[in-house]
Amino acid sequence: MEHHIAIYLAGSIKKDHEKSDDSFWSDKEMYDLKSLLAPHEVSFLNPAFRGDDLSDQCSVFGRDMLQVFSCDFVFVDVRERRGLGVGAEMMWAKLNKIPVIALAPKNSHYHKSETTVLETPVKDWVHPFVESLSDKIVETLAEGAAWILEALSDPSITIKDMEFIEAAMCYYKKHQLKHDAPMQEILSFSPTVNNRIRYLSTPPLVL
Repeated sequence: MEHHIAIYLAGSIKKDHEKSDDSFWSDKEMYDLKSLLAPHEVSFLNPAFRGDDLSDQCSVFGRDMLQVFSCDFVFVDVRERRGLGVGAEMMWAKLNKIPVIALAPKNSHYHKSETTVLETPVKDWVHPFVESLSDKIVETLAEGAAWILEALSDPSITIKDMEFIEAAMCYYKKHQLKHDAPMQEILSFSPTVNNRIRYLSTPPLVL
């Protein structure tokens, strides 16, 4: 069965005041995605393509959130470092149970074979927010398109949502909180933090 697929392209928008060799969704990549997803019809919701008043900041924010809210998939370009908006868009997608695919090739900014985090060596590292807010992390457009086709045809594929975020908090509470000295110190002084963590219940999702 053929579908019409609306894909929100999250990533970086080039601004005149910024000097960067940053990566952007190109016309060729959009063409290639459409070809890879044929015979499905594809529309791209792209925050870089717009005719609204960019001096109206509330409207700009509302437009981007509306596009994420109304799409079928969010495809995130995280090949290089990204700004505040991309993380917010990924979280908004998860709160609305919209599938997120992250384009993060090995040894790009958010995906390293080896790195050091707070002086701790880590292998096979993916940025925690990219890993946890993505339903699929891919290295190529073709791999991302293949997963979209799989998700369209297989209703058993689990899409992360608010329950997953709650489960992650519960996982930390169960496995790491007791070892986390800075958090333990905060808990000893803050009734508000203590009460919120104490009453955090474990959702049915298993991480």
